Amino acid sequence: MHIQCTKAMLDYTKQKITEHDTDNDIYAWHAHLLKRSGKNLLVLMHDLSRFTVVFYGLKKSHIKELYPMISVGVMNAMMDAGIPLDAIGAYIDRRPESLSFNKTKNRTLVARLNKAVETTDHILSTEGYYDDNIEQVHASIFCNQLLVCENNYKVCYYPKDKFRGYLDLFLEN
Repeated sequence: MHIQCTKAMLDYTKQKITEHDTDNDIYAWHAHLLKRSGKNLLVLMHDLSRFTVVFYGLKKSHIKELYPMISVGVMNAMMDAGIPLDAIGAYIDRRPESLSFNKTKNRTLVARLNKAVETTDHILSTEGYYDDNIEQVHASIFCNQLLVCENNYKVCYYPKDKFRGYLDLFLEN
């Protein structure tokens, strides 16, 4: 999986930057890290579909286990979005062997990531955080069921449906 990080995320994780072409890559994600209530909030957004996974309470010790944590979080978010188990299994089985990191790709994706962070911030401030689990399932579900639009509101979709569409295309190959 290739994660394109904001400066805050790169500074916190201190990961080595790897150049990687992520155009039309189903394993390309954007990530942003910010502080909320004294804890780290990580918002992970799929580049192609805006599918969002939210983590709260990220600690330095989690950085060593970032790859399995993100993989499980993505898998759980996919299950919560109603994606079939065979599609989830295929996506997880074909994923790259490790995480690679880079700086954010372009202003459009950063703006979309900021919108996902804003939505996440809203739902977590309204409904609260679940301290017993690092994954904030309710926030991920909310973000993935919220209608998003592009191209001056000419194209609107639900992130979970668009992600599922990309998975269907991915599984055909």
